[in-house]
Amino acid sequence: MSVIKRKIALEEVKFNAPIGFFEEERILKNNFLFSAYVSYTIQHQQDTDNLDHTVDYSKLYDIAKNHFSKEAKLLEHVAHGILDDFLAAYPFLEYINIQIKKLNPPIQAEVKNSLVELTYQADHV
Repeated sequence: MSVIKRKIALEEVKFNAPIGFFEEERILKNNFLFSAYVSYTIQHQQDTDNLDHTVDYSKLYDIAKNHFSKEAKLLEHVAHGILDDFLAAYPFLEYINIQIKKLNPPIQAEVKNSLVELTYQADHV
């Protein structure tokens, strides 16, 4: 019996969100690019055309949007909350990679973006 590794992704979803260490950043909001990659194993014969048998990327988007709508100081906190909610919605996920880019971070240099990346790998894989 063969298995297939299925990967679902959202790449560079734009959010304007009240996230930043400084109060001014949370008031004025910052621009972010959010990417997420999730994967899991299926049996070859489990391939169907039914949305209930896969990861719905619109649900992944809704989870991320919910977290980006809340005020927070650290991107790490936002990323971890998203990861936890992805696992709650889809406990069979074996791999999750979340990347959040903060565009034009407030530092004394010309910087395209800062990046926080969080990766989850299930023990049984």
